[in-house]
Amino acid sequence: MLIVPHIPSDRERYEDNLWVKSKCYRFYVEQRRLHCNFLQIMDLWLLAPCCTECALSNPLTGNAIPDILPQSWECDLLLSVCQSVLGQTQTALRENPDFHYFCKTCGRELRPWVDSQIYVVSYHLEEHYGIPLETPPRKKPAIILREQIIGLYDNRCFGCNSEKERLDIDHILPKAAGGDAAFRNLQPLCRLCGARKGNQLPEEIEVYSTIYFGPYPSDGYEGLFW
Repeated sequence: MLIVPHIPSDRERYEDNLWVKSKCYRFYVEQRRLHCNFLQIMDLWLLAPCCTECALSNPLTGNAIPDILPQSWECDLLLSVCQSVLGQTQTALRENPDFHYFCKTCGRELRPWVDSQIYVVSYHLEEHYGIPLETPPRKKPAIILREQIIGLYDNRCFGCNSEKERLDIDHILPKAAGGDAAFRNLQPLCRLCGARKGNQLPEEIEVYSTIYFGPYPSDGYEGLFW
């Protein structure tokens, strides 16, 4: 029997792209709520484990030394990721000796406490998923994006967290300073917080998510991140 591979239609590719964007937007807002205030713009990086084979096939890491080695995995994990992930991993191993990471590229099980060598790779959220960091020369966001942003922030002002009937879409980097209509540069503010912010220039914050060093979700999970 000849199996013909499925070639996605333009409509299917369009819908897949919308789904990916909506998941990225939601995750970005969740992380911004945890790490930023309304005077800060965020660069979100995803740290993830990668097996040797996948790392060596990547020109950016092909000649690098593994970040986590079996003989020193606890110290390496502490230095290359963070202390909280080390603690979470130690706890997970006590509760489940079969706990493991997954290679972000191929899905292979990785156990550096046994014999796996791990490369820690970093993905810039928007660049990795094809979301524009800038939208020159467009400065005014589309109506559908405005509504989506307000919904992602639960109809609350990101400055004072109050629920308002009227929220304006604020440019974190002001339009007067070159701010455009990219998703990362937009947030909902009430009029009072908007007036308080004015044309102040934002501080740029780098956030590193370690979500891919946690346990894999249940089999029924259908999201983009876990």
